[in-house]
Amino acid sequence: MADVQYFDRVRARLATGELSDVAFGALLPPLTRERSAWCWTPIAVARRAALRFAERGIRRVLDVGCGPGKFCITAALAQPDLNFVGSDRGVDLIVTANALAASLRVSNVEFKAGNALDVRWHDFDGFYFFNPFSEDSASGSNSSRPDADLLRVVERLGAANRGAIVVTYHGLGGAIPSTYDLLSDEPVGSGPLRVWVKNRSREALWYHLDFDYGVSRAPRRYFERQIATRKSLPEMTPD
Repeated sequence: MADVQYFDRVRARLATGELSDVAFGALLPPLTRERSAWCWTPIAVARRAALRFAERGIRRVLDVGCGPGKFCITAALAQPDLNFVGSDRGVDLIVTANALAASLRVSNVEFKAGNALDVRWHDFDGFYFFNPFSEDSASGSNSSRPDADLLRVVERLGAANRGAIVVTYHGLGGAIPSTYDLLSDEPVGSGPLRVWVKNRSREALWYHLDFDYGVSRAPRRYFERQIATRKSLPEMTPD
């Protein structure tokens, strides 16, 4: 009974944005908690991102690389009419996310273990990225994998329906199709929170590049050649 009351109090504070990031971190296992400061979306950022999705009429959001579910759970409580799905390769992280969602009685979230690129992206009209490629090594994944997935992300976003919204925090760490326009770029927490909307179906011969340090454009061939070149480089081995 005491545990139920404790989690109810935490839920109420998280729903109003009164819970601190440190207090949320206390809900996580020790090793996951240690990465909280730089790997998991701050509560204030998650609430702002959720608001941006809601303002555009988005109904279902995919969090690519959700970790222990901090963004999805926080955003779901902030915007209960939206549904959030988090995907992550870390099975232990997904176990933690599901346990937290159950303890906090958050019903509009779902978590899936595995590669987010294997999820049906057509089922979503919103997509959230907290620089998943630069942080991928923190999950213990093969460091060559982000390059292999960058073009697949572009393809998935390019195939989304018109009106789809992409929100990035600290950048996507890669390309966004030219069919998207940048709606807003605002400083929140420790980095930029950017909102992109898909306005067209026809692709141009360039991509947006969305990184922590800024947004630019690059010819599609140049970007694809850079990815191919990095794939062809031999892996470095320690002396």
